[in-house]
Amino acid sequence: MSNEKVVNANTEKVIWEYLEGKGLNAYAVAGLMGNLYAESGLNSCNLQNTYNKSLNMTDTQYTAAVDNGSYNNFVKDKAGYGLAQWTYYTRKQALLDYAKKAGKSIGSVDIQLVFLWDELQAHKSVINTLKNAGSVRVASDAVLLGFEKPADQSEAVRKKRAEYGEVYYKKYASTQRAESQEKPQAAGVPFSVKVDITNLRIRTGAGTNYAGTGKYTGKGIFTVTEVKTGKGSTAGWGKLKSGAGWISLDYATRLA
Repeated sequence: MSNEKVVNANTEKVIWEYLEGKGLNAYAVAGLMGNLYAESGLNSCNLQNTYNKSLNMTDTQYTAAVDNGSYNNFVKDKAGYGLAQWTYYTRKQALLDYAKKAGKSIGSVDIQLVFLWDELQAHKSVINTLKNAGSVRVASDAVLLGFEKPADQSEAVRKKRAEYGEVYYKKYASTQRAESQEKPQAAGVPFSVKVDITNLRIRTGAGTNYAGTGKYTGKGIFTVTEVKTGKGSTAGWGKLKSGAGWISLDYATRLA
């Protein structure tokens, strides 16, 4: 990791909430973040130390040079870069393409999180372990051994990365629990909502801190009988009349 590692709490929170929003539980998010911290200090502009020296550029200078085109060897310079320290040329090319298509900096946290999540989908065993993780260590090991795959995969390294993850778990899982003390919203229930996406997750309670039921609504019209505020939704959470569970109203259109 380079010396440019000043990552504020807002960046940590952005990463936590993005991954949590993908349906990962707190153990999984913490285990993944612990690995990202070990790789980059959660600095999305992080350039591998040795290349700071050989290229005579800081993280910020390197990022700007790639963005403005004055440095055109990003893909094949073999330098680890970003949250996950992407190094292999095909992965760096894909990351660069993501940023260009979005019209954003290669060092954008948002772009890198989307790219990271997309990459993880090709690692089915890692994703499956994360979605069912019962501890930070289990999640951390899955990411270390199945995704990051550093040269050193010793027990000492595994333990250290899991310890990093535990820091985030203690910091954000406890905050998550505090914020999930739901308060009923006046919503004029019952009412109908229309869902236009196929993968709207149904949860056991009103918040992303509650586990998924393993089921999704599919597209259709549903009746909501109760509304509460809760973690992970600005519009609140709606309890389905069927008794199947709760859905985020961010992804539903109220009809009546």
